[in-house]
Amino acid sequence: MYTVLIKGGEVFDGSGREAFRADIALQGDKIAAIGEQLKEPAELVVDADGLAVAPGFIDIHTHTDATIFSCPMSTSKLLQGVTSEVIGSCGVGAFPVHPSYRGELLEYLKIHGFSFPAQGVTWEDLTGYAAELGKLKLGTNLLPQVAHGALRGAVVGFGAQKPTAAMQAQMEQLLALAMEQGAWGMSAGLIYPPGSFADTEELIGLARVIKDYDGLFSIHIRGESQTLRQSLDEAIGIARESGARVQISHLKAMGRTQWGMGRECLELLQRSREAGVDIAADQYPYEASSTSLTALVPQWAHSGGVARLLERLDDPDLVANIKEEIGREINMRGGAERIRITALASPKNREAALGKSLAQIAAAWNLSPEETVVRLLKEEKGVVNAVYFSMDPEDVKTILSDENVGVGSDGSGMAREKGKTTHPRSFGTFARVIGPCVREGILPLELAIYKMTGLNARRLGLTDRGLLRPGLAADLTVFDPAAVCDRADFLDPQQYPVGIEYVFVNGELAVRRGALTGAAAGRVLLKKP
Repeated sequence: MYTVLIKGGEVFDGSGREAFRADIALQGDKIAAIGEQLKEPAELVVDADGLAVAPGFIDIHTHTDATIFSCPMSTSKLLQGVTSEVIGSCGVGAFPVHPSYRGELLEYLKIHGFSFPAQGVTWEDLTGYAAELGKLKLGTNLLPQVAHGALRGAVVGFGAQKPTAAMQAQMEQLLALAMEQGAWGMSAGLIYPPGSFADTEELIGLARVIKDYDGLFSIHIRGESQTLRQSLDEAIGIARESGARVQISHLKAMGRTQWGMGRECLELLQRSREAGVDIAADQYPYEASSTSLTALVPQWAHSGGVARLLERLDDPDLVANIKEEIGREINMRGGAERIRITALASPKNREAALGKSLAQIAAAWNLSPEETVVRLLKEEKGVVNAVYFSMDPEDVKTILSDENVGVGSDGSGMAREKGKTTHPRSFGTFARVIGPCVREGILPLELAIYKMTGLNARRLGLTDRGLLRPGLAADLTVFDPAAVCDRADFLDPQQYPVGIEYVFVNGELAVRRGALTGAAAGRVLLKKP
């Protein structure tokens, strides 16, 4: 007897091929059989007539590690059909931890919205971190990457200095240890200190370690606006010199002066692949990005960590230059009216700032936008998040239609929480792609599913998920292709999608008719070295 029999669905197997009608049988945590009119009985029968059956969606770029200790079910992802999430993205992550820099690491993680277990950070490496995650009742599978910012912080510290040869060797040894412990690769966030202080030579050395372990190097490139082309060239050079598999995180062209460059970026990556470079990208389907408000502050002001940043914001000899550079960054991102505050550390400024544009707050406070940024960061100890409406809708569509660009939310697993706001990508990315984006003709459904299943699994080197095949892991998403739709928007981002009918994680029914069943079947997935 099968555990589960999913009958009569249109099967999209994750390879990109056209759908076919079939039954799918599950036995425990594996797919047992796929075929027409399977006869053996099952403990649970799901009628999938009129529904699409796909591999569970793989979110290749997330920040769910920021919220996992407060929302281990990763509710907003699970209800989109996501069954596996890559964590430790953009060079921001919770390991490795060196006792000498633990305090600076925690402050650094706080400005990126991290919550921690009640007992605090007790681990030092991936093994300890994975053990702590394993104590949680997880809704989705978690695939950890080494975060370059944490790695560099553990060896070099949080300043701007170039590592000595001995420090470089130590970073490479720590990275190799993490890969031995099961990391899927490394991420870098080259706009976020301390990762932004790394030069190309440092990154190539680390990428060679990743290549030795057949891992993925995900890069939030140094610039996505005026320096977009140079930043892509740097990433391509790292891939070429190291031989590593490189992923451009959340590919985009920010700022009106760069609008229309989406096609050029895709062509550049394609030419590189044709020349033998293993490079691709991922993307979320929105016209606004989201990150810390500290991203508006010049890099030099971050050297030494959050405490030194706040000191510099309070230094009359430095703050004028800081505000001037903040002003340039605001303009590059489209102006103060296109930057909206989504998260604050304390209740103090919530009424005045939460959900409002920088321009609105500045007007209410009778300050310039630059002065407003400085005040918010000082009063909130650097913990302020914002969305930035800086992308061309046509570029978003062009990039989304490319078969070599995977789908990654760049969001976190969350549950609805009154009085909070966020970017809608955490609640709607995958439903948006397979629903409205498909129905608008941006891409066909079989390609959309491939970009969030088979493609992402291949980029990661994840061999037991991402496809529907007998013997592979029983992660599946069943949805109504005519009805599936994201409901989250920038005015009300905490809305769950509709049309995701059933989700199976490791063979257990986690979502039934669009609602959680309470099953916590997620696992920490470690890569075999």
